[in-house]
Amino acid sequence: LCFRNGGVYIKLGQLLGLMDHVIPFEYIEALSGCFDSCPPSSTRDVDAVFAEEFGKSPLELFESFEEGPIASASLAQVHRATLPGGRQVAVKVQHRPLLKTVRSEIAGIELVLSVVRNIEPAFGFQWLVEEVKENLPKELDFRLEAQNCARCRTIMERAGLANAVVVPDTYSTFTTQRVLVMDFEEGQSLAATARDMCAEGVRPHAVVRRFSEAYAAMTFSEGFLHCDPHPGNVLWRRRKDAPGGFQLVLLDHGLYRELSRELRLSYCRLWRGIALADGEAVLQATRELGVRSEWLVQKLNEEGRAGLGRLASASAPVGSVGDPETNAGKMLAAMLVAKSFRAVADGDGGFLRFDKDFRGKNAADDRAEVARYISGYFRGILEVLDSLPRPMILVLKANDCLRATASRFDVPPSVPLVVSCLACCKALRASGDFAAGGGWRIRWLEFRCWFFLSLEGAVSSRLRGLRRALAGA
Repeated sequence: LCFRNGGVYIKLGQLLGLMDHVIPFEYIEALSGCFDSCPPSSTRDVDAVFAEEFGKSPLELFESFEEGPIASASLAQVHRATLPGGRQVAVKVQHRPLLKTVRSEIAGIELVLSVVRNIEPAFGFQWLVEEVKENLPKELDFRLEAQNCARCRTIMERAGLANAVVVPDTYSTFTTQRVLVMDFEEGQSLAATARDMCAEGVRPHAVVRRFSEAYAAMTFSEGFLHCDPHPGNVLWRRRKDAPGGFQLVLLDHGLYRELSRELRLSYCRLWRGIALADGEAVLQATRELGVRSEWLVQKLNEEGRAGLGRLASASAPVGSVGDPETNAGKMLAAMLVAKSFRAVADGDGGFLRFDKDFRGKNAADDRAEVARYISGYFRGILEVLDSLPRPMILVLKANDCLRATASRFDVPPSVPLVVSCLACCKALRASGDFAAGGGWRIRWLEFRCWFFLSLEGAVSSRLRGLRRALAGA
């Protein structure tokens, strides 16, 4: 259905395809096709876009221009070309019908969702069309994308990732609302297998960690979030002179979201509370984010207080078991770490026991656990999402992408989570926001995160690589 209708519908499919904290795995698997091999535009449409934007054909602007696209996505496709002087570039050309049809398509989707919600008030996906309605016009202006590229490059430099994460340079002379020209960057998509990486001497653990560090720098340190982080928008390549012997290339900078300082620090405090198993701090942070769910009050009261685990009693000073904010806060924490609600609500040791809690898990275990809490608390999850500040939806989307990438490469999902926690600690320390007891708790948590990542990278990932090699022998 997404492919048949194209454009906006593929974009919706991509957004839903990353939301495995809400959508059952079977649908996630079916929607995965929206990330690759989207239907391309015809040569006639490409020539028409150039004529409308420049008054010239592609071959009048470039020394060479390959007619066949090297990639096609929901909103545009990419062609390889050569600038006068011989420099190789990638040319992003918007699908021609989009500019005329996008408003009517969004209106149609909005109408359908409104009708469904009138029939079934519990249907909680209205926020989805609101996000597309607000952000799609920005994605369709490639001049904004060029500006986003420049800012992202600056963020990577500040984070010490300048030679580790590449953001292509753009060319303003050849950039318009519907055409963007940037340096052509070689690399393989993150859709590659762990075996492909190992064959080139690149450790999947290191790739996942760097991908997570790049997003953590944008989200927690700068509050400038890349909103389309699916694997098709990230390349990896072997580079002997780069840290770890490889580089990542970040593509598609069409949509970013600014996070206010207040929202960014509230999110950081939430991660810190989860990491320290501090139930009171977790719920205080989720209250700052404004989450609530009346349905969860009814559901959890039916299950009984004993079924909530020890986090309920640990957080008693903040709110009662029947409090809509308290229950929604626990659910949001569950969604962030992709564990069952009861497991997250068990505050025994918090995130400082990653190594015991996650090391033996694989992607199938993760999917099964997520499926259990989706089936049990689906309506509550929708209410939590509906109550969140809109930018937080995109933060969750990025979080889901990082976790899914880790699972794809058989890297424990704790790795991107610990990277996020470490970045939160640094952001809070930089802002002067210390937990009760002083800054030493944040320093200690930073050390624990660093130690875990070092141990996981040096020992565990090598053991998994050895197991893969033996399995293939």
